[in-house]
Amino acid sequence: MLDVHREILPNGFLLILSPDAASTDEVKLTRALHRASRSDKHTILVDLSLIDSLSTEAIDLLLAYAFMLHTQQRRLILCHVPQADQHHFLYLDVASQPLLVPSLLDAMQEIDLQTGTNRVRF
Repeated sequence: MLDVHREILPNGFLLILSPDAASTDEVKLTRALHRASRSDKHTILVDLSLIDSLSTEAIDLLLAYAFMLHTQQRRLILCHVPQADQHHFLYLDVASQPLLVPSLLDAMQEIDLQTGTNRVRF
């Protein structure tokens, strides 16, 4: 159901999800999250801006990886979460809740705050 584009950033690992009508399961998402979690990056960003809604399987995977990363002192950040799916990620205990931000810019600012990196702005 989802296709995943991967990008390694200086302070994180970015996954961009897009619809994939040819697939009926979330194998690509599972593999992408697994690979990202094995990287040395402290933060995994997931951009959902191309997605209208998430499957139950995708939501469960994201919640499981949010919990696993939290136990490793790492973080999952979700950007552009579809309005209809936001309630699945809110009101959870701290260990299970990924950080939801409105945009990739907000996610990058959050990473900068975590790592203490200051970007030069012109």
